Amino acid sequence: MATNTNYNRETTAQEVVDAFANEIKGKTVVVTGPSPGGIGYETARAIATRAPKLLILAGRDMKKLEAAKADILKDTPSANLALVTLDLNSLASVRSGAKAIAAAAPQLDVLINNAAIMMCPYGTTEDGFETQFGTNYMAPWLLNNLLIPNLLASPAPRVVLVSSVGHRVSDILWDDMGFSGGKTYNKFMSYGQSKTASVLNGVALAEKYPKLTVISLHPGAIHTNLARHLTEEDMKGMVGQFFNEDGTPKPGVFFKSIPQGASTTLVAAFDPALKTHSGTYLTDCQIAKVKPTGADPHLNISESDFVAPYAVDKAAAERLWGVTEEMVGEKFSP
Repeated sequence: MATNTNYNRETTAQEVVDAFANEIKGKTVVVTGPSPGGIGYETARAIATRAPKLLILAGRDMKKLEAAKADILKDTPSANLALVTLDLNSLASVRSGAKAIAAAAPQLDVLINNAAIMMCPYGTTEDGFETQFGTNYMAPWLLNNLLIPNLLASPAPRVVLVSSVGHRVSDILWDDMGFSGGKTYNKFMSYGQSKTASVLNGVALAEKYPKLTVISLHPGAIHTNLARHLTEEDMKGMVGQFFNEDGTPKPGVFFKSIPQGASTTLVAAFDPALKTHSGTYLTDCQIAKVKPTGADPHLNISESDFVAPYAVDKAAAERLWGVTEEMVGEKFSP
């Protein structure tokens, strides 16, 4: 159970960091994907207000990182910020970025894996992996592993994985993770698979490194540029799940503001009560219940308060870890 049982979908990022100010002060924190206009930026902005020792912003576009830094310093001039270029489309860039982070933070207290892409057209990363799987899962998997020594140097290290309710669209497609080189590509299934992999990554890390507190989460439905690849037809397909025929939100469907969208990430990163719940998944600032998706996982996707059993299965997490080591060509198991 989280510390603040009254926190919910309306809780804001600032409310969370104000409540856990003592957990943030003096810590070294990394946030990936902190571009202005997204929940990663709001996550970083809120953390900066509570005197971390060092806040590292890591992303692929230095101009956007510099803009985020400038905006944060307007809000909190005393913030100690560092910028690291890190492109999740390239494992070489991940390795280079991890090296820079490790040099800046010999002791890393919190690593927040926020950066992601969503439902893009078929493509591959620089290393030949299907784009969503490679960007949303494999690159963060490598980054986390490369920074394990720095995390374990902290007395209470924590890893946060921003996943999605979209994990309920697809389990891992064990026989064809790459969609037959694009021949069978479905961007919704691909996104779901990548987000299931993200949750399983948290389960595996929690099992392998008992000192770590590892939490994955669904941030909520938020209007950001993450949805830039969705077409008009895609949006029409969501009628019945999120929208009425006239385009208005269905009753009970709650679209969060960006400050509300960052709150669950911050609970995952700093709530001391979660230290005994490593490997779990949060939604709306609380630990989610485990419940099957049903015969058609696309239905009721707007019901976001549970996690699919296959996403928190320890055997599946270990299997995926082994497959990923083979794909990357490097073993990290302790």
